Amino acid sequence: MLDTNALILLGGLVICLLLSHKQITALYKKIDTGYLKKYLSFSPSSSPAGSRKNSSYGAKLEPLPKPTPLMITPEQVKNYDDRPWRPFRWPYHQTMSIFKLDINHWLDMDKYYWHYIQEKERIWLKYGKENIDWLPGSEDACFELMETVVEHMTARYPLLFTVLEDKGSDGKIIKNELTKEVLDMTLPLKENPLIYVSKLAKEDFYIVKKNPEDGKHYLVAAAVPFPGGSFGIDHKIGKHLDVIHDDVPYYHEKLKKSMERWFERLAPENPVERASWYISWDHKLKVSNVYRIPKFEADTVADINSTDPKEFNVRVERQTLRRLPKSQAIIFTNHPVFYSIEEMKNEPLVPSLIKKIIYEGPKDIIKYKNFEVLRDHISTYLDSLIKRQIDKGIIKEDTPLKTLPTYPFAYWAKTDFDFVNGWLNPTVDKKKFDYSATAKDELVYEDD
Repeated sequence: MLDTNALILLGGLVICLLLSHKQITALYKKIDTGYLKKYLSFSPSSSPAGSRKNSSYGAKLEPLPKPTPLMITPEQVKNYDDRPWRPFRWPYHQTMSIFKLDINHWLDMDKYYWHYIQEKERIWLKYGKENIDWLPGSEDACFELMETVVEHMTARYPLLFTVLEDKGSDGKIIKNELTKEVLDMTLPLKENPLIYVSKLAKEDFYIVKKNPEDGKHYLVAAAVPFPGGSFGIDHKIGKHLDVIHDDVPYYHEKLKKSMERWFERLAPENPVERASWYISWDHKLKVSNVYRIPKFEADTVADINSTDPKEFNVRVERQTLRRLPKSQAIIFTNHPVFYSIEEMKNEPLVPSLIKKIIYEGPKDIIKYKNFEVLRDHISTYLDSLIKRQIDKGIIKEDTPLKTLPTYPFAYWAKTDFDFVNGWLNPTVDKKKFDYSATAKDELVYEDD
């Protein structure tokens, strides 16, 4: 039988899942230091990791797919790119569009790693819990995520993340050889587990847990410095999937029921990935210029009209989903990858597909992705690329416009990525498409 303290704790966790973030915050402020606060706080002195020697932190995970070691050095990372995503479909329908994830590509490495980690630190210091936050009741999932990321990074990239000291159930001390930072993750932790995760991986992380009371999945913790759009985690945390996706076109009509069922069935050994995309003319990670509409509409329109169409890019949101075996939390990762339209100009049908989608795709998706705002400005440029492909014999005027057979990757990536350890972009001039320096100059708004 549960004792009184255990009943209080259990009740508190249920309440946390049912209430909104603001309600939880208000309730938590009323709780005196005691049993409930002790176990739901993430402060270094009172977190479960700091107060319970028998914490599950450090325990052996259930058997999961293991990554293949990729023996690359920090210097070699400078020549690595993400896989060449081309997630353009026609006909264009709103679907989950998921693929089986090779665990080697869960947390990929590329030449922009340093830029992403520096931006994460800048955004955390400036915006704090607007972009990284956790709710009471998410502790087990946060710890397990940290443990999983550490195990993955040290196994996949042994020369990039080295274990300086392994104290077993008391944690590890890791050195990030890319940033030269030593991360002391021994107990008691000095930071929330999500902070350590953000210093290791360039991806954003969403932690979703099922509430047994209503059977729905809720966002209980998140480290999301790079949402791209104008929202912050403070508007999403504590909400269930239906609320989080409320403004996503056709979600309620086409995806709502199937998504809850799919989340229910997702097994730890079957991770998946997908990719979505939109168009912008910057490389900002926190808030793309195109999503400043309508708040900064005047600036946005001026920016569009003054920007060379060749400078526009496709921002691919590369996403993965996997379940953690102990906490049963579902981890959703996302990170943006930028491809300039100019660098794809010789790829058969790519300019044609982009033009078709931004003008003839489902009207709600066109509006949601703000294609209407920029499409007329880049239309002539896209037409010139299409004509160029016809003139060069890359395509014919009557070539059927349809999803490429290599979807969701570029046609020239004739390889099975499940068996490729990393990806060296065969671009001749690698510096041509390295936007790291440019991205820093693009930070001009107060909320960047």
